[in-house]
Parts: sequence; C-alpha cells; structure tokens
Amino acid sequence: MRIFADIASHDTSGVAPGGRITRTDSSPEAGGTTAVNGKWVFTVPEGAALEVGKNSYWFPVDANSIPAQTAAEFLIRYPMYDHISYNFYLDNEDVTGLDTTSFSTFPAAGNTTPAYTDTLVPPLAARCQLGRGAGAGDVGMAPNSLAILPMSEARASNVYGCVITGTIDLWEYNPCYIEVNDPLTLVDGDVVNLAGIPLTARAGAPVADEFQIGGSAAATATNIANAINLGTNSFSGFVSAVIDPTVPSRVQLRPIPSTNTTVTVTVGVGITGYTIVESHPGTDEVMMWWQTALDTTTEDQGFAAQGPGTGTNTPAIKSHTELPSEFATLLVYASVDDGVNWFLAPYLEPVDLVSAGTKLRLCFVNTGDQKVFLHGFCVLFPDLLPPL
Repeated sequence: MRIFADIASHDTSGVAPGGRITRTDSSPEAGGTTAVNGKWVFTVPEGAALEVGKNSYWFPVDANSIPAQTAAEFLIRYPMYDHISYNFYLDNEDVTGLDTTSFSTFPAAGNTTPAYTDTLVPPLAARCQLGRGAGAGDVGMAPNSLAILPMSEARASNVYGCVITGTIDLWEYNPCYIEVNDPLTLVDGDVVNLAGIPLTARAGAPVADEFQIGGSAAATATNIANAINLGTNSFSGFVSAVIDPTVPSRVQLRPIPSTNTTVTVTVGVGITGYTIVESHPGTDEVMMWWQTALDTTTEDQGFAAQGPGTGTNTPAIKSHTELPSEFATLLVYASVDDGVNWFLAPYLEPVDLVSAGTKLRLCFVNTGDQKVFLHGFCVLFPDLLPPL
C-alpha cells in the first residue's frame, strides 16, 4: 500500500499531525510511474496490516503514529524476530540518524562478506543528498528527498555513492544492567560477579575491585560504574559501564568489544541489594526491507513564441518511478561492529552476521550512474540468549 500526503501541509517541526493524507492506493509494479506534484509518497512494507483513517497522523512519532504503527505491523508479519529499527526519513530529526562525517571503513573488498568486487572505491564520507538537520537553519528534511548520489565520473579512481547510518545502539532493545535497590540494602562485603570476577561493596574506602556504598542508591550506582571503568581494576578490558539517564540507580553494561558474548553477570548467594538483568544486548542476524525510487521532473513550457515548443502550454510534472526491490547497482550492507565488518543484505532475507554485536550500522551503496532516492528502511533482528 502507498499513502499520498500533501507536501505543503507537512510540518517540519515534527510536532503537528504532519502532511494531510490525500489518498491511498496499492503499490505499483517496479517501473510504474506516478505523478507526485505537491505530494509525497509513503510506502507501507509488504504484509504490514496498516489501517489509515481520518484520525491517522505522522507526528508526533509515538506508538500510534503512522511510522510507528507501520513498523509494529511489519514486525508482527515476521514472528521469528523480536525487534525492529526503522527510519522513513520524513523529518528534520531523521537526518540525525545519518553519518556524514569522514568514515574509514566503508564497505570494500577487504571487509565485506561476500567480498565486494566492483571497481569503484569507497568515498571518504557519505555521498548523498539530504536536507538540513534540526538546528541547521530554516530548511529541513522533506520526505522522499534523501538521495544516494551516483558514482563519480571525474576522478582517477572513481568512488561510489552511498548513505551510511550512524551507530544504532542495540543495547536499548535488549539491555543488561546492575540496578542498586532503593532503599539501600547493600552491606559491606556484598558481591556482584562480572565474568566470574568479584566486584565487592565496601562501607569504607575501596581498594582494588571494590566500590564504596554511597549515601543513596544513585550515588552507589555511580560508584559501581566508576569502579568497573577504572583501568587499574579487573573489568575495563571486557565491559564498560554508564549510568542509565532515566534510572540513576541503574548501571548499564556493554561488552568490549561489542561482539563479546561471553561475559556473565551474577550476584552472591543471599545478596538482595542488587537487581540483575542479564541478557545479550545485540544480535547476530538481521533481515532488511527498504524502498527506493527514481524522481524526474519535466520542463515547464508556457507558450514559447518560437522554437520546438511554440504555442505549447505544459506544466512541469514531477514523477516518481518505483524501482525493483533489488537491482544490480544497489548494494545494501549491515554491520554489528560499527562498520569494521560488513555483510551484504539481500532484500527480505535473513543475514547471518557470524558474530553478535551491539553497534549496528547500515550502508546503502550506489554503483550506478543515476541518483537513487531512499525512502526508508526497516531492519528486523532477534533476541539472543544470555550470557552477555
């Protein structure tokens, strides 16, 4: 299904209902062209049972908005997966999910599975067309306007066009943490074990592999995080700790490196001062959906007095052409180690990433000679079993 919305009423602040919905229809076959003057198109992924009515809205992007409902319904379609991350690039804030800085490990021959074989080399930074992000001026992100540029044609070694996401932290989808119970019940000598190494609570000044019980649960949690991250203690080589920004008594744990899946978190027998959640904050499998298109605009002709358009009155027509789900010059890659290793992701097919990780990145590579518009993506992934 496709939803057509009025571009003039699209609210770039992202807090109003957003563009007025003008109509819905079925998605055309690949190669089908639709005039889109004054509107933008939202493509609902195949199988997502989305209902659109007079009360449907785009913003704010809460659980009942069209983007969130679309993602939720799409996830239901694939019960073998537990989570979904998505971006349909509709608003200013969506641009912040892209990485436009210099990046050293774009997909290339030496870091891809299967090996990248095209003669084009990676650029130094993303080669794409996008609007300004929040706080960058009055002009923002217009829907259907994120484009993957074509390959370069004026260099000794030509480069491909690409869109690369920033790091998508998978910890939030399946967290692991130590929470200090409030009110405090910890006593001197209470132990929490990280990978079998004890971290011990002390009422007084701590020494190696110890932390001090503070005056509150939040203060104690901060002491635990500091002890874990302290380089002279035994933990910083395999796990890092940060305080949860919404729960100050909770210490978030992340493995080092992000593909480390062997760390266990346990408490001593009879100890009740901690709440432990031990789960793997990452994935070793993804399945991806995306939508791409070509956009063309004809010339506006208005009663020319001479030449081939003499007497013609033809308005400019912006047309949207559906592209196949997969085509030879579009390569989509996924990484769960922040772009160190990349795996080619076929459309709606499970991809085994070999090692689990928490730092997901996606890269859309254009090796062709046409600008390709990326309308959005969804990436589905499963829970993994403990330990961390």
